[in-house]
Amino acid sequence: VDKADVYSYGILLLEVFTRRKPTDESFNGDFTLRQWVAEAFLLAISDVIDGHLLKQNNSETVSDHAAKGHLLKQTNSGTVLYELLVMILETGLSCSRKAPTERMGMKEVVARLKTI
Repeated sequence: VDKADVYSYGILLLEVFTRRKPTDESFNGDFTLRQWVAEAFLLAISDVIDGHLLKQNNSETVSDHAAKGHLLKQTNSGTVLYELLVMILETGLSCSRKAPTERMGMKEVVARLKTI
């Protein structure tokens, strides 16, 4: 798979889990969706995660996920879900780096997402 495909996949991950499009009006000039998430990663990642994903009713989904063996330990379903979302956004950022040589390969992306 071409590194450009990995870039697009990374942007798609960021779109889905932030509920923002790269064409959102808040991104103008050189400020992009990727930059917004990357900056939030350093300061307050919870500001960019789609709030609907963190609602209490999603705890069943997290428990089901844990029951399938995808989580090593579940202490607080909200915390676990938050950590999973952070790992997904981190993967999106890794896929969408500027230089193609710095991007993850698709096999690595798939392996990482399977562990989440």
